[in-house]
Amino acid sequence: MINREIKIELIFIGKPQWEAGWPYIGYNNESLITSIKDHLHNKFPEIKFSNSNIITTYDIKLVNEIKDAIKGSDAVIIFTIGHYGDPGIVQAGIELIESKKPTILANYIYQGDHTFTKIHALIKDRDFRVFPISSSKIEDFDVPIETVINLIKIQGKRVLVYAPDKIKIDWTRILELFNPERNRIRKEYPEFLNQVMTMSSEQDFEFYTDIEGKDQAHQWRKDEEKYRKNLKEIFGVEMVKDNPDEIIKYYDEVNEEEAKIIADKWYNEALKVEPNEKTVLNSAKLYLALKNMLRTKNFDIFTPDCGTFLLSGKLPAYPCLAFMELINDGIHGVCESDMDSTISYIFGLFLTGQPGFISNHTLDTINNKITYMHCVAPNRLFGKNGPKADYDIVYHGETHYLGASPRIKFPIGEIVTTIKISVLEKQIAIRRGKIVDNIVDNRGCVSKMLVESNVKEVMNNYDWETFGWHRVSFIGDWKTKFIIGAKILGLKIIEEDISL
Repeated sequence: MINREIKIELIFIGKPQWEAGWPYIGYNNESLITSIKDHLHNKFPEIKFSNSNIITTYDIKLVNEIKDAIKGSDAVIIFTIGHYGDPGIVQAGIELIESKKPTILANYIYQGDHTFTKIHALIKDRDFRVFPISSSKIEDFDVPIETVINLIKIQGKRVLVYAPDKIKIDWTRILELFNPERNRIRKEYPEFLNQVMTMSSEQDFEFYTDIEGKDQAHQWRKDEEKYRKNLKEIFGVEMVKDNPDEIIKYYDEVNEEEAKIIADKWYNEALKVEPNEKTVLNSAKLYLALKNMLRTKNFDIFTPDCGTFLLSGKLPAYPCLAFMELINDGIHGVCESDMDSTISYIFGLFLTGQPGFISNHTLDTINNKITYMHCVAPNRLFGKNGPKADYDIVYHGETHYLGASPRIKFPIGEIVTTIKISVLEKQIAIRRGKIVDNIVDNRGCVSKMLVESNVKEVMNNYDWETFGWHRVSFIGDWKTKFIIGAKILGLKIIEEDISL
């Protein structure tokens, strides 16, 4: 994450004071410019705002000076505050946008409207990172400016990815997942235990591992070089692959008494607990192992191919409770080595201050409902200072007999904004809905948020090849802010829940 002073170049485009035009002859540009700068310095005191002389005609020397200043800035705000018919001020605005820095094109109504409209009309179909806004109130520009600042803060972030290109199965570790629940499984589901023992005795048996990007979560594998390039250019984020064997090392070093404190906390918080104490304790040990490992390696977000690792013995316990608790520590785990969901999560986290719920989903075309579901979810859905959601601790969804997962109680009646970014295709999908229920059903994943939405249009606009199945949901109506952020990043916006 960026840890230096953020620099934003302020540019003002208008007319000479005594030319005829908008806003009127004799209008004092400097008075308005001073009031804008004072507002920005008071509203965003941690940001360094710089500006040159106002552009009132095409002065090549001034334009080049500003271009040089833009090179050393993180973003640009162009205020159009007047016009008088000179095409040179429009040309200057276009050339400055061609710097391809994140740009807000900001117009004062009844002042720069002609300049603003013409500049935007001439650049809107080009590949620029521009958000246009026009208003008569300086406060209306605050949200886009805050959004730019928060997106700049993402730059420099590193994501740790654990994703195998080849799997060697460690049946000793896999069978350890069964040990806490072995007696219950032997009694209630003997056929399941028998099947596992049969598989473990077959020397040639192996689980499927996606190494080509055919799994919807592994879009980055389709073209890893291009993926890394786009990730860096759009977000300033680096993807770091590493060896998952170190998870086991840190797990084996955990102090069990410390883990018991965490497990007891979960027991006290949960409304209901299905797995036995050893299963929950192992999840607490994994939480401490991941926390120690990530802090040692200086990462605060990572995405392991957890399902594959559980099936191959690289994870000694189910990570769902660990991920929930890590989020409360400001460390974020994303399932399935899904980098698109990870960057969607980061995007939403920095713009809202809230963690996202990464999930699969079902589409109920009869009742116009979407169920967002996964076996891990945040329990501070409104951010680190928000209330904790109630939750049960139940067995993991798909494996059904094993592991411990939190079943979160989502806040009924709240608007939810759901997104997915495609790094390869430079697109973002956005949809909204309202939470109407929490579903309890043994099928599929355990945390099930039922959302009323425009399912017909979601179906019509669904692009599996670009966005896959996973989506990332944030509590609240964040559509406007997400669209601002997408435009600033140069992403194509797909509103999945409206007619196109």
